[in-house]
Amino acid sequence: MINFSIPWLTLARAGIISLSILLAWVTYRSHLLLKHYQPEFNLLLAPPEFVLRLGLVGLCLLLVWLSGLPASQFGLIVERPVQTIGRGAAIGAAVALLVNFLSHWSIKHFGRHIYSPLVIRNILPHGPIEWGLVSVAFLPAVAMEELLFRTLWLGGFSDIVPLSLLILGTSILFGLMHQPQGQLGMIMAGGINIFFSMLFVWSGQLLLPLTAHYVVNVVQLVMAHFQREQLEKL
Repeated sequence: MINFSIPWLTLARAGIISLSILLAWVTYRSHLLLKHYQPEFNLLLAPPEFVLRLGLVGLCLLLVWLSGLPASQFGLIVERPVQTIGRGAAIGAAVALLVNFLSHWSIKHFGRHIYSPLVIRNILPHGPIEWGLVSVAFLPAVAMEELLFRTLWLGGFSDIVPLSLLILGTSILFGLMHQPQGQLGMIMAGGINIFFSMLFVWSGQLLLPLTAHYVVNVVQLVMAHFQREQLEKL
């Protein structure tokens, strides 16, 4: 019997690499755009952006299916979901507090130029309705990043590339994709990616780092709300 699994797996891996390159290019172009143009609307709530993220989530899941590899290798098997979500929420809150402390310390010691608040100021909600909408909009954004950097890269390449190299490489890429947040944002994002990758490998479940990632974003936004005056000065 002829084995057709390898060509499809190769095609899926090529798709993962191509998608990563595309997202990196789009992020770089966005970084250049935000230097000269400050949109008056919340980018996270723009309908085209939301639909695009949903489409990217679907594309990531399509690449998982196309690979022919078992769902467990991609961390898509969930055991004790309530416990996992609770643990992820606690971890995410702790990481957000640590990132907030390190960010303030770094800005104080190295200067304001290392961080750009353009993105956080743009997506900061105004009013309770926007808070609800932004909380929902975070879901596909976080899901897309976790599916790409955890499920697809770590799950799809771990049998041909050493795991340490995968984590290092994806962390560099994840950091670069946060270029609009300045040098500090890139370093913090890269470090967080290493930690989330370790959570993924340790638990064998995508749900744990996904929940932690979502909570980090929400808690950071809440803290930014109470630090709005400081953000305006950066």
